Amino acid sequence: MKSASRQFLVLGLLLAAVVVLFLAAESGQRTLAAASQRVEQAAERERALSAVREIVSQAESGQRGYILLGEQSYLVNYQMGLERLPLALAHLDAAFAAAGPGVRADVAQIARLSHAKFAEMAETLVLFRERGRSAAVELIRTGIGLRTMEQILERIAAVEAVETDDVFRASRSWRASRWSNLAIRVAAGVASVFLVLLLARLVRAYIRSKEREAEESAEREAVLERVVRRRTEDLSELSTQLQQVAEREREALSHELHDELGGLLVAARMDVSWLEERLSPADAEVQAHFARVHETLQEGVELKRRVVESLRPTLLDNLGLFAALRWQLADLCGRAGLACTEHYPEQVLELTPEASIAIFRIVQESLTNVLKHARARQVELHMSIREEWLWISVRDDGIGLPIDRRRALRSHGLASMRHRVAGLGGHWRIIRRPQGGTEVEVRLPLATIAPAAAADRPSTGDARAREIAQ
Repeated sequence: MKSASRQFLVLGLLLAAVVVLFLAAESGQRTLAAASQRVEQAAERERALSAVREIVSQAESGQRGYILLGEQSYLVNYQMGLERLPLALAHLDAAFAAAGPGVRADVAQIARLSHAKFAEMAETLVLFRERGRSAAVELIRTGIGLRTMEQILERIAAVEAVETDDVFRASRSWRASRWSNLAIRVAAGVASVFLVLLLARLVRAYIRSKEREAEESAEREAVLERVVRRRTEDLSELSTQLQQVAEREREALSHELHDELGGLLVAARMDVSWLEERLSPADAEVQAHFARVHETLQEGVELKRRVVESLRPTLLDNLGLFAALRWQLADLCGRAGLACTEHYPEQVLELTPEASIAIFRIVQESLTNVLKHARARQVELHMSIREEWLWISVRDDGIGLPIDRRRALRSHGLASMRHRVAGLGGHWRIIRRPQGGTEVEVRLPLATIAPAAAADRPSTGDARAREIAQ
C-alpha cells in the first residue's frame, strides 16, 4: 500500500510539473503569437500606407510630366493610379479597421486628401486640354496640389510613428514575458527530471509486466488462429467433399434415369405402337386415345431428358466443356429471349472431371442469376487463356448489383461459386460495371484444372464439337 501511495504521489507531482510547463509554454506561445501578429499587422499597415503614397506620388509625377512635355506616355502612371486608388484605400481602411479612434481619423483624412489630390490633378488636366499649358501651370503654381501632397505625407508619417511605437511596446512586453516564462520552465523542468528519475523504476516494472501479458496474449491468439485455420480448412474440405459427393450422386441418378427410365419409356412406346398396328381400329375415339398415349410418352421422354441434363449434362461427358456451355447458353437464351454472345479459346482443353463440372456449374449459376435478378437484354460469356490461367467472364447489361452489395454477396448461389473457385485454387470476383450491368470474373490456374493438358491442340476437334452441339 505504501509503495502504491508513493507511486501515485510521484505521478501526481510529475503531472503537476508537466501542467506548469505546459501553462508556461502556452503563455509564452500566446505572447509570441500576439507579438508576431502585431508585427505582421504593422507590416500590412505599412504596405497599405506605402501603396497609397506610391500611387499618389507616381500619379502626380506622371501628370506633371504630361503637362510640361506633352507626352501621352506620362499619363500612364496617372491613369493607373486613378484605377488603383479605390482598391488601395479600401485595403488601407481594412488594415486599420481595429486601430484606435485617432489613427482611424488620420486614415480617413488620408483617404479624403487623396481624393482631393486626384481631383486637383484632374482639374489641371482639364485646363491643359481646354486652355493650354499656361493655364495648367498657373494652377500648379498656386500650390494647392503641393499643400495637399504635404498633408497626405504628414498624415502618413503620423500614422507610421504611432504604429512604430506600438511595435516597440509589443516587443518590450514580449521580451519581459519571455524571461519570466523561461525561469518558470527551468524550475518546472528540474522538478520534472527529478520526478522522472523517481518514476523510472515503476515504469520499467510496469513495462515488464505488460510485455509478459503481451507475450501470453500473443501466444493465446496464435493458438486460436491455428485452431480457426484448422477448422476452416476442415470445413472447406468437407464442403468440397459434399459438393463432389452431390455431383457423383447427380451423375449416378442421371445415368440411372437415362438407362432405366429411358428404357422403360422406349419399351412402352414400342408396345403402344405394336398394339396400334395390330388392332387398327376404325373407331376415331380409340385412335385419339392412342395419339394421347404417344404424346404423353413423348412428354415423358422430354421430361426425362431435361431432368437428366439438369443433373449431369451429357454433352459435358461426351463432347467436352465448350460444347456443354454452348448448349446451356443456347437453351437459356432461347427460353428467355436474350441476345447471347460467346467467345472460347481456339484450343481444346483437357480438363479434370472435377474442374469441368465446377466450371459448368459456375457459368450455370451466373446465367441463372442473370435470369432471376438482372432484367438484362444481352449476356456475354467470354473464356480465354492468358499465360497460365483460364479466364472466365459472364457479363450482362441488366440493373447491376443492389445497393446493399454485402447482402447480395452472401447469397447461397454466389457463395457456392466462390467456394468452387477457391477449391480449384482460383480467384473470383463480381463487379458492378460502370456502363451498367454486372460481371462475374473467374480466374483458374491451368496447372490445377488441366494438369495433363498443357499441349495446344488443333481447333478442328472444337469445330466438330460445335457442329454436333448445334
